[in-house]
Amino acid sequence: MSKPYKCIDCGKKFRFDYTGLGIPFKDDDTEEEFEQKIKEYNKQIGIPVRINICSNCLKPLKKLKDSLRNKKKDEINTVEKTSKIYINKLKEKFDKEDEDLKKYSVEEEEKKKKELEEMKKLVEKNEDNLKMLLKEMEKTEQKEQNLCDEFRNLEMNVYEVEKELSKSNDIKLDYECKIKSFSNSNIFTELFQISFNGKYGEINACYFKDPHVTDNWNYINGGWGYIILLTKLLSIKYKFESIKYDLIPIGNYSKIIDKQKKIEYEMTLCDLKSKERFNSGMVAYLVYLDEFLNYLSKEGKIKNKNDDICPKIVGDKINNKTIKIEYGKERIEDWYQAMKYLLTILKYLIYQVMIDENEAFKNTMDNIDIINNTKPTNKIEEIKP
Repeated sequence: MSKPYKCIDCGKKFRFDYTGLGIPFKDDDTEEEFEQKIKEYNKQIGIPVRINICSNCLKPLKKLKDSLRNKKKDEINTVEKTSKIYINKLKEKFDKEDEDLKKYSVEEEEKKKKELEEMKKLVEKNEDNLKMLLKEMEKTEQKEQNLCDEFRNLEMNVYEVEKELSKSNDIKLDYECKIKSFSNSNIFTELFQISFNGKYGEINACYFKDPHVTDNWNYINGGWGYIILLTKLLSIKYKFESIKYDLIPIGNYSKIIDKQKKIEYEMTLCDLKSKERFNSGMVAYLVYLDEFLNYLSKEGKIKNKNDDICPKIVGDKINNKTIKIEYGKERIEDWYQAMKYLLTILKYLIYQVMIDENEAFKNTMDNIDIINNTKPTNKIEEIKP
């Protein structure tokens, strides 16, 4: 390494020292290793350097290398500055977009929350509607079951009535045959026998006893069948037609129809559940009868001076006794009396027909005791033709 060389640039002999160039020589490097490191150094500075060159000739090359290295650093610095500026701009842009995204996300989240709340309310509403529908279905099913029970009871009732009718001529009435035989008689006095036995009223042997006792139902239903028929015939005779109700006389299964509400009230007791419906039917009948009496009064058909003995109807009561069937001893006693008052009114109307059609009856009202409303008696009073 220290052998003399002849510089190929200046021609001077020298012993070359590479220590200043920063080449990583080692003392034990062979000639080949030395030359290889010189070649690598040449590649690094980008300028071909021959081995035989003195240090004076090599210094400019080192300066050139340093210059190139500094230029490279400057370029790197410039690129780094440019990159930083670009990165900062990108960061600002991304920060703004991130801020907008956050804002958008908050607005969307609020919107979604509102939509979710609305959906929850809708679901709750639908659940409530579903519960209502289920309740309605249960009610409908219960009504169907009740109707089935009533129908079965009605079938049993029909059987019992037919059985009773076959046994007793007192409560059996062939309307068609009777009406055909009335050409020379008063149908009201022929068809309807109204009487009072103690605290019970009767019409054609159908008594109005305790409605809570099943054995009395056939008689009560039959009695109301006669009441509806009698009232319907009186209405036809005097050409009366109610605005609210219509009477359908079909024996034990007579009905009252509410013409405005399109409702039928069956005047038939077939089980304890039918009591409310039966009560509604009796109240509807009182409305009809009161309307009929007012009509007769306006038309001058109630002529006798004793018409003040006719019991007065106010709502569901006759002379302050309710027509409704209610539990309790005093209540049922009121019903007995109310039915007697009702039969009194019908008895009174029959007398009016007799007065209209027969002069012989015009002066008899003062001497006839229609009913004793305050002192019940065991004597059975009847209107006879």
